[in-house]
Amino acid sequence: MASNRSYYDILGVKRDASDDEIKHAFRKLAAKYHPDAGGDEQKFKEVSEAYTTLSDPKKRREYDQMLMFGGIPGADFGGSGGRGRYTYTTNVGGDWTDVFNSMRGGDGVFGGFDFSSIFGGAGSARAASNRPTKGRDLTIVIDVSAEEAFRGGERRTTYRVPSTGEEQTLNIKIPAGAYDGSKFRYRGRGEFGTNGGDRGDLVVTTHVAEHPLFKRDGADVRMELPVSVYEAALGATVGVPTPDGTEVRLKVPAGTQDGKTFRFPDLGAPNIKRKGTRGALYVTVRVKVPTMLTKKERDALESLRDADDRAYRKEVERYGSKH
Repeated sequence: MASNRSYYDILGVKRDASDDEIKHAFRKLAAKYHPDAGGDEQKFKEVSEAYTTLSDPKKRREYDQMLMFGGIPGADFGGSGGRGRYTYTTNVGGDWTDVFNSMRGGDGVFGGFDFSSIFGGAGSARAASNRPTKGRDLTIVIDVSAEEAFRGGERRTTYRVPSTGEEQTLNIKIPAGAYDGSKFRYRGRGEFGTNGGDRGDLVVTTHVAEHPLFKRDGADVRMELPVSVYEAALGATVGVPTPDGTEVRLKVPAGTQDGKTFRFPDLGAPNIKRKGTRGALYVTVRVKVPTMLTKKERDALESLRDADDRAYRKEVERYGSKH
């Protein structure tokens, strides 16, 4: 750097230039001399040294004092090797290879100045554009019947890869116990990668239709079992279907109340999160009261009612009228 030129001269600004004017001048010269743009590396070093000092309020104040007392402009700043009393090393001294590498990567050296704002991250962009990149994942949704979800199955599905428009066909295995919203990943069947990068994955989400009787709760299955008022009162043994198509016998004890739930372990759906296990089947009794009675039924029920002296509403009547 020429010893008779100050940092202000190098940047082409006045001594009283504002911070914005200094930054603007540096941007312009850095874009002109940056090595990545085919510029002069030595001149780029000079403008960088100047900006490093003038962009820092403390360093600029010391530098201005040196100029006032007749110091040699630039000789004692930026690691230029001068021997004056104000000598110190700035953060751009030393091996410039690391500095230039940082600037090419848009790391924002020199007092927080981000070179990517000038070159659009050209160095890092070029590196990124040549780097193998994995393709993004693709997602599809398949409709599955409730029965198919219980027992498992296989579905041949065709989907399109967006980047190429290419249609691809895949045999999707639906595991026994699949539930609504369950996801399965097929590696390497998604979008194509770039520069030799791997393909993304295909994520399949199942949309399971509702069953008219069975309701899923994870691997557990719940159902309601209607029984007559007579069966609930006298007791009964009732056949209960299970998700796997078999039938079990439920003994309804005499006096069973509406809402009573019975549990059958290991008769629910297969548990896809714990292979080899199944959930439970929960059967809730719903007592059905007849709405239309024959005369014979009515006479019989009235006779039973008149003979019944149980206090069914004892607790309720405690809060009734006191008068």
